[in-house]
Amino acid sequence: MIRTYGTATIVAGLLFVGTTALGADKPVAWRLDYDSARKEATAKGLPLFLEFHTEDCYHCRRLEAGPLKDAAVSSLLNERYIPLRVDANRSPRLAEALRIQAYPTMIIASADGKIITFLEGYQEAKPLSDHLQRALAVQTPDWMARDFQEASKAVGMGDYAKAVSLFKGVLEDGKARPVQTKAKAVLDEIEQQAAGRLVRVKQFQDKGLYSEAMDLLTELMSRYSGTQPAAEGAKLLSTLAERPEIKSNQQTRRAQDLLALARHAYKNERYYVALELCTILETTYKDQAEGREGAELAAEIRSSPEKLASACEYLNERLASMYATLGDTWFKKGDKDQAAAYFEKSVKAAPTSLAARDAQSKLADILLKPPAIPTRFQKPEK
Repeated sequence: MIRTYGTATIVAGLLFVGTTALGADKPVAWRLDYDSARKEATAKGLPLFLEFHTEDCYHCRRLEAGPLKDAAVSSLLNERYIPLRVDANRSPRLAEALRIQAYPTMIIASADGKIITFLEGYQEAKPLSDHLQRALAVQTPDWMARDFQEASKAVGMGDYAKAVSLFKGVLEDGKARPVQTKAKAVLDEIEQQAAGRLVRVKQFQDKGLYSEAMDLLTELMSRYSGTQPAAEGAKLLSTLAERPEIKSNQQTRRAQDLLALARHAYKNERYYVALELCTILETTYKDQAEGREGAELAAEIRSSPEKLASACEYLNERLASMYATLGDTWFKKGDKDQAAAYFEKSVKAAPTSLAARDAQSKLADILLKPPAIPTRFQKPEK
């Protein structure tokens, strides 16, 4: 049976209308269809705000005429939520599925349908605004949680460049979710580490140890790519590279480094990487001993069908990884069709690779349609 929180009277109605906050900036842009609202919330990564009411509910009208027209509340609902108004008498199955027992009842749910807050009865504007703000703070999109975990793994493995890129993506929307606060703290630590490297570089430079400074700059730019110190290091590297004492040894050292990397890749059967490095050696340093040795190593790889097949497989895995990354990028922008298309390409490029398996899982999630009735919604235990 439907319960209400009071019976309307003309006198009481005039009293609460007279005390209503006047003139919210914009009225709430209510959605009226549940299925459409769920799809919109999922596509935009925004939480849902559901307001259940009935026509004969006095406190429902009081809520709608007052707090829901408050400027702070309406702006939050329009900008940070997908607001859905539900007449329980016209949508009894939905009300029953959510176990609505009194009116008005307001539900705040994450984009994936998990209930964050369940509010029964009339709420003043300030407490309602506070509930909306707190719900935003705990709302973490699935992609954001996944990227934070990947970034944390990258930090543990010392892959700071990957971690910086992922953490910056987590922080991109400028909100203050708990996971974003953690991401900001770790990102600040990485920036401090990179700044320490840059200080050492300048100490080498002041002592005239230019080769040592360049070596440390190269490590800074590679390991801490994406940080501010790495960007400053790139400018400093170009300045140091113009010094006469550096220019005289730079070409030989570069050729030696490339050959050492090519040999290491060949020894570890990473033939695609070895072939790329050898191609640089045989074209750029062809008049040096390193260039000639690189050409011999490249010829050995090209003459072996097994080694070339391994190189092609590595290239396919890289392509699968890039397609998967592109799919993630489209998904974050809310375009599921594009995301699904590139996840499919990732799977086709290298079906047995880790990137393809991850893409297959994400593709399945995209293609899974939400139910017509929110069976995953559960009213919290009191």
